[in-house]
Amino acid sequence: MDLPAFSRGILFWRNRCASSLRGMFFSESMSGTFYAVSTGPAGADFITLGAVRVLGRCPTIFYPVTGSGEGKHIAFDCVCEAVDVSGKECVGVRFSMSGDKARTDAEYGAFASRAAEYLEKGDVAFVSIGDVSIYSTAARIAKIVGQMGFRVEFVAGVPSFCAAACSCALDMAPGLGDEIRIIPGDACYRSGALGDVLSSPGTKIFMKSPRHLGEIVSEVVSRGLSGSAHLVQGAGGADERILTGDALAEAGADVFGNAYMSVLVVGV
Repeated sequence: MDLPAFSRGILFWRNRCASSLRGMFFSESMSGTFYAVSTGPAGADFITLGAVRVLGRCPTIFYPVTGSGEGKHIAFDCVCEAVDVSGKECVGVRFSMSGDKARTDAEYGAFASRAAEYLEKGDVAFVSIGDVSIYSTAARIAKIVGQMGFRVEFVAGVPSFCAAACSCALDMAPGLGDEIRIIPGDACYRSGALGDVLSSPGTKIFMKSPRHLGEIVSEVVSRGLSGSAHLVQGAGGADERILTGDALAEAGADVFGNAYMSVLVVGV
């Protein structure tokens, strides 16, 4: 048995045992709630009143740290603009984001076990940019925490693609029968399905394209779709950037090298 699989097996049974012991010795009122809290795409303007209320009463706030040792914490920066975090325990959590499922599962499981220790004492919030129901680490961790026997709640937020569309004043579904599709860009490109997707009706929203955004935009341009395509980087933030038409067709490395916070809307 490989080591990652063996480690996951130990973690699974450890969590099962911990959940069973909680049921035997603790009442529901003695454990806290794990809140997966959306912060929106950028800045305090996008955090909902519901999120502010939840964050205000949670004694512990976990936040993901992104980047390769750069110490970026976009979601937590948003929180600090909207909530007084003095007196709270705020903990940054780094995930590898390697694409290795075994490694990612092990990291999520390890963090869920860590969060469980805090949940025995009270409520915990884990914040995430955008909305936690869409491509969110918070949602995946919440699932594990829920399987451990704790109560879990999601707090809704503004998705990045909605903020991007509003920045461009786009009506993404002008007709009641019009479709809107959310597409993981890198996965779509690697699978060879990009051409079929671009040929399909409706509005296409490309997210999660850090590695192949340049190739996707090139295909959009080659099909004559740049006039109905909008690339938005850092939607809603102070450094927001919007490219469409000729500007999109002429985009280069300075654009595609900053693809992490990019949303490409095609077909409007």
